[in-house]
Amino acid sequence: MIDFNTLPLVSKIVLVVGFSIGITSFILCFRYPIILILMKYNPEYREFIRRSIARKKRK
Repeated sequence: MIDFNTLPLVSKIVLVVGFSIGITSFILCFRYPIILILMKYNPEYREFIRRSIARKKRK
C-alpha cells in the first residue's frame, strides 16, 4: 500500500485526477445498467423515471 502523505504534490494530483476520471468513465459507461437495477429494486425510483420521461415527451 502506498502512503499517500509521503508522495510529492504532483503525484498526489495525478492520482486524484486519475481516480476521478476512472470513476466518471465508470458512471458514464454503466449508467443505464445502474438505472435498470435501481428501477428493479426501488418502485419509487421507477415512478420517478416514468414521470421524468413523460415530462420530456410533453416538451
